[in-house]
This record gives sequence, C-alpha cells and structure tokens, in this order.
Amino acid sequence: MKHTNEEFNFLFAELKAEIKAAGLYAKCPRRAYAEFAIVIALVVLSIYSVTAFHPVITAVLFATTVMRTTFVAHDLIHRQYFSSRDKNKSISYLFANVFMGISRSWWENKHNFLHHTFTNIIGKDMDIDAAGGAFIGTHFYPKWFHTYQHILFWPMLTLLYGVFWVQSVAWVIQKKYWGELALLTINFMAPVYIIYALGWVGVATVIGMYLLWGAWFGAVIITNHLGLEMFPEEKYKEFTWLELQNRTSRNIRGGWLIHWFYGGLNTQVEHHLYPKAARFYLLKAATITEKFCLKHEITYITATPWETYTEIYHFLKNTRPKANQA
Repeated sequence: MKHTNEEFNFLFAELKAEIKAAGLYAKCPRRAYAEFAIVIALVVLSIYSVTAFHPVITAVLFATTVMRTTFVAHDLIHRQYFSSRDKNKSISYLFANVFMGISRSWWENKHNFLHHTFTNIIGKDMDIDAAGGAFIGTHFYPKWFHTYQHILFWPMLTLLYGVFWVQSVAWVIQKKYWGELALLTINFMAPVYIIYALGWVGVATVIGMYLLWGAWFGAVIITNHLGLEMFPEEKYKEFTWLELQNRTSRNIRGGWLIHWFYGGLNTQVEHHLYPKAARFYLLKAATITEKFCLKHEITYITATPWETYTEIYHFLKNTRPKANQA
C-alpha cells in the first residue's frame, strides 16, 4: 500500500503515542549506573590482565571493554539514560573521549546529526561513504579494487578504530576543542602501559585489540543499513521520517545473545524511529512497531545475521560503481 506523506505523518504520530503509552520512552538511570559499573570493572580487569594473563586474553578483554564503552557512549550521546541533557553530555565525555578514545562531539555530528537525519542519503550520510566513497562511487578507485570489493570489504572493517580516531582528532583540532583533545590524550595511557609492560609483544597486543574492536563494531554497524536503498540528496525531501527510516533500516532477529552482541542496535528500525528511547526497551518497542507496520502495510525489514551478511556480500559483489569500471 502506498501512503501519502500526510498519511505517513499521521500514522507515525499514532505509533509514537503507542510507544510512549507503553512507557518505552522512560529514562533508566539505574540501568545506566549498572552499565557504568560493568565498564569500569572491565577497565580494571583489562589493566590487571596485562601482567597477569596471556597477551591474547588482554587483547580480547580490552577490545570487549572498548566495545561495551562504545555502546554506553552511544546511548549517552543520544540522551537515553537521564532526563538532564547536561548530565548525559557530561558523562559521555568520560566514556567516549577517555575510555573509548574517540571525540564525543565528532561522534555526535557524524552519527546523531548526519547519519540519523540523512539515513542512506548519498553525500550526507557519512556511514555509507566508507573508504572515501569506495562502495558508492563518489571517489576514484582502481578497477581491481571494485572487482574484489565484496572480499576486501570485510578485512577493511578491522581498520575502523584507526579511521575513527584520525577523523575525530582532526575534528577537535579543526574546531579547537582543546578540552576534548586533552581528554583523548588520557586514553593513550592504556596502550602506552601495555607496550611499556610487554615490549614488542605489547605492540602486537595493542594492534590486536583495536583490530578486534574494528571487526566487532564493523560486524554490528554494517547490518544496520548496508545493502538497503540509498537515495540522492534531492530525493530526501520527498520522504517523511517514518518512510525514510523504515526503508533504509534493518532489524536483526535473534535472542538475548544477539541483543548483547549488537548492543541493542539489532533493533535498528526502532532506534532510528525513536533515537532517545533506551536500548533496553527496544525489543518491546520492536514488537509493537512490527505489528503496527504489518497492519498498515508499511515497510519493515528484518533478517537473521547470516541472511544479512549474505545479502551484504552479494550487494557488494553485484553493485559496483560504474564510473570506476573503466
């Protein structure tokens, strides 16, 4: 069924009212403090592991710590935990800049504003501009790259931390956010300590933990929108919020382990429709939203992890930028 924009707006107002009536917009400070405690415990355990455990265990622990920190920082920047905007913002600097090592303000601009507002809009959404536009043809890459892009894409995900770090540091320097830069330097204490304690083995451990984080984070974020419809910037104004987010977002089906692994971002449709709703409520929100969308014949995309990764593989294999195939 094709709805008019007026109908889409009316339906979304009705759906959002139902979500709010179910209490799924409630703030969750107790859950937040529990998340904080888990991250801090992981930080302590990771530091202890440097001299107590095998370096491989240390790399895995640090990667897990940074990943859980990533989810907490993401929630704080979306103001999901506390009613006070300033409280969410202040604490997010600790988790983003200090524990994760990525600029909080850069992330907010890239993710909250550009990605959430212009989901899968070419030239606006930086998340689909991976590798300088390699997979959408906005920059020149040699023919051999596109011939094998469906294979090269996967190991490239491991480099995400380095890419994000460079972009965020460049951002804070450009904006002259010296306080944020100072907080980012604190994050350096962990890799410096690892290298100091373990020498060359420590260098390998540090590289390993960031590659592991990149693989994990990449596995999470590519399932959200990649392989779905992308639109030119001029098309953006034709969509309502509900239609754009539902056509460009994908949910990952699965139980509690999937929800843990993806940090709640497996319910991507709901996260985009209600970005200030805490991830702890999104499974319930998904039940309501899917039922509503099916009733009104609105696009609602779900898949298993295997189906999603297979779809992305074939998307990359069969959709190569034509401009660079010469």
